[in-house]
Amino acid sequence: MNRKRFQTWGIYATLILFATAMISPVYILLKVSISAPEEVNTAHPTFLVQDATFDHWMDILTTEKKTDTGLMIYRIEGDTYTVEDVDGNEHTLTSSNQFTINGVFKKISFLDENKEINLDRDGLQDLRDHLTTKKTFFGQKVIDNLYQPLGKSFIVATVTTIVAIFICAPAAYVISRLPSYIGYIVVLSLLVTRMFPDVGIALPVATRFLSWGMTDTSFGLILAHLIPNLPFLAWILVGTFATIPKDLEQSAMIDGANRITALARVVFPIAIPGIAVGSIFVWLNSWNEFIYARYLSTEVATLPLRIFEVITRGSIFPAAACSMILTIPVIIITFVLQRYMKSGMLSGAVKG
Repeated sequence: MNRKRFQTWGIYATLILFATAMISPVYILLKVSISAPEEVNTAHPTFLVQDATFDHWMDILTTEKKTDTGLMIYRIEGDTYTVEDVDGNEHTLTSSNQFTINGVFKKISFLDENKEINLDRDGLQDLRDHLTTKKTFFGQKVIDNLYQPLGKSFIVATVTTIVAIFICAPAAYVISRLPSYIGYIVVLSLLVTRMFPDVGIALPVATRFLSWGMTDTSFGLILAHLIPNLPFLAWILVGTFATIPKDLEQSAMIDGANRITALARVVFPIAIPGIAVGSIFVWLNSWNEFIYARYLSTEVATLPLRIFEVITRGSIFPAAACSMILTIPVIIITFVLQRYMKSGMLSGAVKG
């Protein structure tokens, strides 16, 4: 009894250590993204967040609001501020006023009313010291740098996963029903294609796609991502279908189902756990893929490419916030698909 309890506690301790090792990098990434710079840039940073701030997130999620002509929109910091124009008249600005500045003519123009104020050089400088910019979540800069790459990565990863399943699931079922030595040769042939490094394949693929006009398109990137993922998914699904007894199909066909119905209603539902595992791997591979995206993206980059650009700028705080944005969909997708990964799906399936 004591030995069994000791083994149980040993398993729990191992699982806790393993989970801690997996979660720690994500926690550190989150901590850096919401910590003040002076809390991180120190010889002895704290493990817990002491002074949380969302400034780094706001820096990458928002941008300064501009007019249609490209002029920056300002407002004052605080409730009110009084300025004196060149004629000596005083004007009180409130926090609700939005205006632009023409530095050449030393003039501010209000957006919500047809009013302009001319200032001298010192007055304009004093005003600039009490200004802040108007922030927006949907500025063109944020759309180009974050939302478009995020949307492109999500579409490419999701469509790649769906197409890969539709191609590999029937193929893997057929391979699993071949004589074992032939199935082994076919699976081995598929895995041989994974022995070549992606960087060596990506360049000729990109050259061919360029001649076909498929660069900088989601369709071209989906086709490129299928190249490394199809053999990998087929290998996973062959093992899954091989564990499903043929007696189940035969029983369904004795009950009147044809082969397609037996596959759709008996075999594939039982194979859902394996398909879910393969889907997670394919989605993650496509979501994090860098080399093909580097070759095939010229205007609209994927999110990993954009994060690489942010990292190379040198500041770790926006890089940590961007990396968290890359991580959050991974957590959501994994959480959604993990409920299909149930053990014991075949238990009792061939009884009777």
